[in-house]
Amino acid sequence: MIEFHPVTAEDGQWAQPLLWQSGYASCEFSFVNIFMWSHVYHTQIARFENRVIARSESEDAYHYLYPAGSGDERAALEAIVQDARSAGRKLVIFSVTPDAAGRMEGWFPGLFRFEDVRDDADYLYDARELAELPGRKFQKKRNLCSRFERDNPDWQFHPLTPDALPAVRRFNNEWCQLYDNRDDAGIADEHRAIELVFQHYGQLGLKGGYITAGGRIVAFSFGSALNPRIFDTHVEKALYDVTGAYNIINREMARAFCGGCQWINREDDVGEEGLRKAKLSYNPVRLEPKWLALRTDEA
Repeated sequence: MIEFHPVTAEDGQWAQPLLWQSGYASCEFSFVNIFMWSHVYHTQIARFENRVIARSESEDAYHYLYPAGSGDERAALEAIVQDARSAGRKLVIFSVTPDAAGRMEGWFPGLFRFEDVRDDADYLYDARELAELPGRKFQKKRNLCSRFERDNPDWQFHPLTPDALPAVRRFNNEWCQLYDNRDDAGIADEHRAIELVFQHYGQLGLKGGYITAGGRIVAFSFGSALNPRIFDTHVEKALYDVTGAYNIINREMARAFCGGCQWINREDDVGEEGLRKAKLSYNPVRLEPKWLALRTDEA
């Protein structure tokens, strides 16, 4: 039996080390992501032996993060199957790697079908490349950073410390009202998630920064270590009408916080054409697949 409870910031103390142990590369295995989106997706969390199990819910299904940690992986999956069955819910397991899918098929032949959802794939980048923007393939990005620096000679990058949070929160509130953002349900959900993180910023092991130019904030970002090899960029916001603002915050975050990392995970594109184009333009090293596992006997 799995004993779930609502996710709290304090859960990171036991959950983050277990998530790290698996070495998975997708952003769903970041405790920060589990926590920040918990109010949106009604997520609960549990420790099953030495594995983390996170469960979200939709109208008729339970959605489980593939169990991460150490110990008996098969037993954790069997417990998930039983948990969904006892609640009378359809079963969905997400962020399944191709290797994990192979293990599941060996343990439960024919019980699951697997879907590779392109919109869910995470974009992984070489950390050094995002910091240095080398070569011809990054020429346009270097040009945009240079344009920003010319247009804003007094620009500065600042670490996002607790003292700076009130100003950055005001910027984020204002950003959510710009252009068509105020009518976007996805942005409204993201705003709730960001506010939850800001309320617990000091507890979550976050690294963040913001850019000022002309006496105002024009961009901010924050992320956390997914594991020792990968930094996960959770949030990045900039003023659309300040040329190069997104490019400069991207570069400066990589320079400030990712020197010891091999890769930077900039998460998925949720199927948005503009976001997909932007992420591809930064020359990802690879796309990290996040398969779904669904029971074959459930419609």
